[in-house]
Amino acid sequence: MSNSAASYTIRRLEQQLGAKLFNRTTRSVSLTEAGSAFLTRIQPLMEQLDLAFNEVGRESSGTMGTLRLNMLRSAISLVITPILKDFLRAYPDIKLDVISENSLVDIASRGYDAGIRYDNVMAQDMVAVPIVTDMRFCIVASPDYLRDRTVPTHPRDLLKHECINYRSASTKAVYRWEFEKGDEKFSMAVTGRVATNDNDLLLQAALDGLGFGYLQYRLVEPHLDAGRLVNVLDGWTPGGTLYLYYYNPGRIPRKLRVFIDFVRERLK
Repeated sequence: MSNSAASYTIRRLEQQLGAKLFNRTTRSVSLTEAGSAFLTRIQPLMEQLDLAFNEVGRESSGTMGTLRLNMLRSAISLVITPILKDFLRAYPDIKLDVISENSLVDIASRGYDAGIRYDNVMAQDMVAVPIVTDMRFCIVASPDYLRDRTVPTHPRDLLKHECINYRSASTKAVYRWEFEKGDEKFSMAVTGRVATNDNDLLLQAALDGLGFGYLQYRLVEPHLDAGRLVNVLDGWTPGGTLYLYYYNPGRIPRKLRVFIDFVRERLK
């Protein structure tokens, strides 16, 4: 700015505030007490404004920023935990903000870049991308629960047992367990004393001997190896897919594009 433009702007600001901000002499210009206090108050705000301009500028120029993800709690251990360190090391310009919610949320209105869920039933303006296509589920129970009980050899045998149900927080519906073997394919409602939308609680209930649980294999594998859980009806549970979905206003941000590519390469 020219000296005259700066002087005009300062005079306008002093008129607006009703306070003198500078002491002016023929030899020097210095802040008044009011000017010094005003500068102290606005300096953090100006820094935040500069930061906002820089972040938007990076986004528009195709560089990185903060990637905000909303996903199931179980998906965090399946997707984020295995790749977190290496992804942040590979892309130092990306910040990762991950929130876990089991119910389906409107990611666009909530300010998320993407969500991760087990199905691709999304709104019409959402794009679903498969990121883990070899999901394996299994039916497990603790040795304590199986003691003195008949081990199921067919899914319908589960109707005689306690089962731990998964209940959707958004629809309140209980998930029907899915089975597939050869030409036989069906879903079935099971019963039990415990229902939850939290996979950690579902797993703990199975470990505590409260019945059978229908869980993702990678989550229970350490407990199977340690003998804390027993896998039954192996070969009856169909595979599944974990999807990343995002709102498609015209183009995908580069930070999300590199995340999708990285996850699909590492978890394939």
